[in-house]
Amino acid sequence: MTDQTYCTVKQIASDPTFCFTVPMLRYYILHAHKNGLATALRRVGAKKVLIRRDLFIAWLEKQARR
Repeated sequence: MTDQTYCTVKQIASDPTFCFTVPMLRYYILHAHKNGLATALRRVGAKKVLIRRDLFIAWLEKQARR
């Protein structure tokens, strides 16, 4: 069973598991269609972006193999 928890950008940035700042995450989200992060994102309304934690971790692991 996968952990399909959704987090806000601020929650990911404040999580000590990750080493990202809010501006870094916003940059990756802005370019998600190019870097492959789009599958982990859910847009709610015009401005709210939620990140699915398990897919974000998978995206991170994929980046490490490049």
